[in-house]
Amino acid sequence: MRKTFLVFFLFISFLTATSYGQELPNLKHVKLNKKASYKNAELTILKVVDYLFKTPIDKRNKSRNNAGQFLVDWMNGTPDHIFYLEIEETSFFNTDSELLLMYMAALTKFSLDHPTEKEKRTQALGAMNLVLPYLYQQSNKKTWTKELWQLHDAYKNGKLKEFLYP
Repeated sequence: MRKTFLVFFLFISFLTATSYGQELPNLKHVKLNKKASYKNAELTILKVVDYLFKTPIDKRNKSRNNAGQFLVDWMNGTPDHIFYLEIEETSFFNTDSELLLMYMAALTKFSLDHPTEKEKRTQALGAMNLVLPYLYQQSNKKTWTKELWQLHDAYKNGKLKEFLYP
């Protein structure tokens, strides 16, 4: 009986943890109107990024769209972080706004997880290492360009840096 209860409890705990991981924080109450508000929103931004990475790409998902818009607004306004969206990295994702959004989410996650890392190539490589596995699992690969496939192959073969910056 104890064993059954323990297994049931662990199962319920697992379900609660996984469903909580896909919840989007209430963004309506987060104001981005002062410099300090952007710093205060960093924990929320990390939750938004986690939400984006835990939900499938779906342009009809209103919550996901709201999360993406909030992320872009925060990235554009934060005075504490600089995000480089250079053509040599973003050109792989320009065919689909959802792919580009996920690259921006990865760039944000890497920047917040590594606040002392300011070099743009290191940030871009860190973001690529986060976004490419997600895109391979989640996106419709029929829409991938030849260049995105080459980028993914370079990632898989451990040659991402050499591919991006010959």
